[in-house]
Amino acid sequence: MRYDKLTVKAQEALQTADSLANSNHHAHIDVVHLLAALLEQQDGVIVPLLERVGADAGELSGAVSRVLAGLPKVHGEAAMVAMS
Repeated sequence: MRYDKLTVKAQEALQTADSLANSNHHAHIDVVHLLAALLEQQDGVIVPLLERVGADAGELSGAVSRVLAGLPKVHGEAAMVAMS
């Protein structure tokens, strides 16, 4: 994937997703990590879009956090995060 071809916001979201996976000791950056990153973005388009269609971004964020907490964790020096 050519990250330099992505928008700045998309690059930031992928970096945040990577950080979330690392901080939670997950083996893969999954869709849920990216969704969590997009929901956290300041001045992003996702939260206003969700609000416009009547979705509760806060409730979705809570659900995403619960899913992240339930993902399997890996520990040790050999643990590397890969994108799924």
